[in-house]
Amino acid sequence: MAAIFKVRHNFFWLAVFLFSGCGPVLSQAVIDESNPNVLLGELQRNPERYLGMSVLFGGTIVQAGNDAEGSWVEILQRPLGYRLEPELNDQTSGRLLLKSKEIWDEQIFAKGRKITLVGKVEGTETRSLDEITYDYPILRVREYHLWPQGRTRTGPDVNFSFGLFGSF
Repeated sequence: MAAIFKVRHNFFWLAVFLFSGCGPVLSQAVIDESNPNVLLGELQRNPERYLGMSVLFGGTIVQAGNDAEGSWVEILQRPLGYRLEPELNDQTSGRLLLKSKEIWDEQIFAKGRKITLVGKVEGTETRSLDEITYDYPILRVREYHLWPQGRTRTGPDVNFSFGLFGSF
């Protein structure tokens, strides 16, 4: 009887170890309520079609600020990879604005930091971008995840080691 308990106990901790950290970075309920198939280009062309819809995007922060209505974050959209982490490559469909009624610290929402988010489409806002005007889709934050700075991932962290021979 004790041997069976020990096997079950060890199996439980092995399962916890193997599957910890493999879940999504946003709550499953918010992900399920969002439409991850909405493309930023389509949202920019037809924002009225998506008003009130929750959408899933990720990217890197270009700038952040606070105003009388709360906080805003300008995001350069990037494709999402493993665990919904934005991939740092040259692919992008443009920029968007994430807005919140809360006040966010600009040092936390720092330029270049990766973010994954679900937001509700509220329309567009025209702002200057260098010497042009740009129509930013506006998303009201539902949930977001800021990724640790200075870390790039391409997949799960799995290492094998054979003692003195190192790992691969």
